[in-house]
Amino acid sequence: MVFRRSTDEPKPIDAVHEEGPIQTDGLTGLPDRWQLEEWISHQLVRNRRTGDRFGMYLVSVANLAEINAGYGSAVGDEVLQAVAESLTTVVSARGQLARYLGSEFAVVWPGVFGADEMEQAAENIIASLPQQVTFDNFVVPVEVAVSGVVSDPDLSERLLLVDAEAALAEARAKKARRIVVRDETYGARRKPDVLAVRLQRAFDNNEFQLYYQPIVSMTSGTVVGFEAVLRWLSPDAGPNGAELIAPGAFLDALRASPIVVPLHAWVLRQCTRHTSNWSRRLNTPSLFGSTNLDSSFVRDERFLTVVLDAIHEANLRPTQVLLDVNGHTAGPQLNLLWPSLQQLKAEGVGIALEDFGIGYGSPDLLRRCRFDVIRLPRILVKGLGLAEEDRVIVASLIRMAHDLGCYVIAEGVENRAQARMLREAECDLAQGFLFAKPAPDNQVSRDLDLIVNQAKTAIE
Repeated sequence: MVFRRSTDEPKPIDAVHEEGPIQTDGLTGLPDRWQLEEWISHQLVRNRRTGDRFGMYLVSVANLAEINAGYGSAVGDEVLQAVAESLTTVVSARGQLARYLGSEFAVVWPGVFGADEMEQAAENIIASLPQQVTFDNFVVPVEVAVSGVVSDPDLSERLLLVDAEAALAEARAKKARRIVVRDETYGARRKPDVLAVRLQRAFDNNEFQLYYQPIVSMTSGTVVGFEAVLRWLSPDAGPNGAELIAPGAFLDALRASPIVVPLHAWVLRQCTRHTSNWSRRLNTPSLFGSTNLDSSFVRDERFLTVVLDAIHEANLRPTQVLLDVNGHTAGPQLNLLWPSLQQLKAEGVGIALEDFGIGYGSPDLLRRCRFDVIRLPRILVKGLGLAEEDRVIVASLIRMAHDLGCYVIAEGVENRAQARMLREAECDLAQGFLFAKPAPDNQVSRDLDLIVNQAKTAIE
């Protein structure tokens, strides 16, 4: 495809916080989640100063949705109040209790020495809670799940809660003894210094994978390209072993890692090789491959050589490669990156701006740099069909891009209504679950004809 168009310390829960009264949840009268995050922040400050550790629990009424559906939300509220009352009794002598979200309560448990102690405390919490609640003439069963994580001084309160939420999801999925407790090593795996070592090992052990999603013409339904997205199949990332990790969890560490250039070179070689193969199979000489560029890679002196060598080795034309620049990460330094990108443009390689219309991906970047393609992010596309304002905004951005000579790719297209509105706005290309989910290369190769037919049908 030719990428050119025409023209710090906590206080007891019943105390008054030094900055004002504690905020409470309207249903249970407990402190709310915002107060919880402040408690955790204070405990982490103390954690770093004294070396003490604390536990963080999430307690969930796992069958609250069923209670609400079968007995009504008023009964569900009474179950939550009964659980809150029981938790207050068991927690008040030792820890701090808050209402977290929906069916969930949170407990901050100071002075924890390890996961074994956390396990015992979780057992005590479960044992203290009602297994059923009686209302009028019927009995309502109560199923409870508990997760626990041990603090790590290098984690923020948000990351600690992320770990607790992930453990709770696992606990809720269990059929019996719904308790999952993790020690600090799970969170420690996310530390940049630990990640740097693990990324090198991952690269050496071939743990990285590319997943591909088709890019489809909005006029004909033809598959015109594939976007390659990086995934890390880490054998020890999850609580039960291997986990497929998206780039957001490791990109910061990758940018400072020695493997940043070799990994990007691998991504480009894989992407161009697969694109070449699928182009021949589909008899589509213009089929292109798209992949994301990290700014640290673009700044490297080997950047141009790596890209052009990958294209040459795959026997592709430069016009069959589209390189995506993220407005959020590259926008503030785009003036430094653009000369190298311009050299690739001169060879025929397409340069795309991601996250167009939000944050640093603003129209101002189109004035500063001559992009060939702009990508409308999922956050804009998902509103189509829900609010007229979203349709007007998307249509206006498409017209602006066209007036500046750019093609437009809409991301995150999930239903036919969105596709129809994009066609009406004369959007050029799209990708999303409506057409196909991202899949590894071997699956794409196996199902290539099916993917092509599914895309065509989705546009009809």
